[in-house]
Amino acid sequence: MSSRGTRPVSEGGFTSVELIVAMAIVVSVFVFTIAYLHTIMRRERMKTAVREIYSQVLAARMQAVRRDANLVLRIDLAKRELTAWAESAPGNFVRDESEKVLSVQPLPTLVSVRSVAGPVDGPDGIAFDEYAGNPALVDRIVFGSNGGLVIPQAANSRPPGKPARITGDVPATSVNCPASGCRGIYLADRATGGPNRNLFRISVDDFGRVGKASLLKWLPPEQGGNSGERGFVPPPWKWVD
Repeated sequence: MSSRGTRPVSEGGFTSVELIVAMAIVVSVFVFTIAYLHTIMRRERMKTAVREIYSQVLAARMQAVRRDANLVLRIDLAKRELTAWAESAPGNFVRDESEKVLSVQPLPTLVSVRSVAGPVDGPDGIAFDEYAGNPALVDRIVFGSNGGLVIPQAANSRPPGKPARITGDVPATSVNCPASGCRGIYLADRATGGPNRNLFRISVDDFGRVGKASLLKWLPPEQGGNSGERGFVPPPWKWVD
């Protein structure tokens, strides 16, 4: 007497239930792989976009020394572009008709200008504000003819301090912004909602007065940053996944 009728078997020896389970596993692995690759690609695109903007800051400083004049790099959020020009003496940090534009760089569409969990295009998104006592002079970096930073005076444009707590993820070279904020261009890859997955800060003169620019990656407290502080970690890159 045969028992073959008690088990619906495919030609390959698998039951229909086993085939369904196997297909579900394959689909799950495929979906996970696609999501992971998307995260990696977005991360690399963001890294490239931020470095492009960072290179404009470095170029502005070199041009100031080369031309022996104040060099202004303005980040225009309305037009989403960076514009650089050399100042004519005595210089008012506002481009006059006689002052030729040296370069215009569009802000990459991938990035949003926002501070840590701040609003998009908010007042702290670009914290290089107020020069020569003029509160209207905002969203620009000014290098002097010696390559040093012309210091902005707004409260959100203060230099950062050393971190209060040193850990493996927050080395001594990290910076801690005060409650009012600290100067920098803040760039994130999420425009709305949720924590910033990849957020960077481009700044000048964090620990000195020589005009040195820096590029830092934000590390949230829940990911090992300073608890209750704004913990930034400099290169090498520390990705928060």
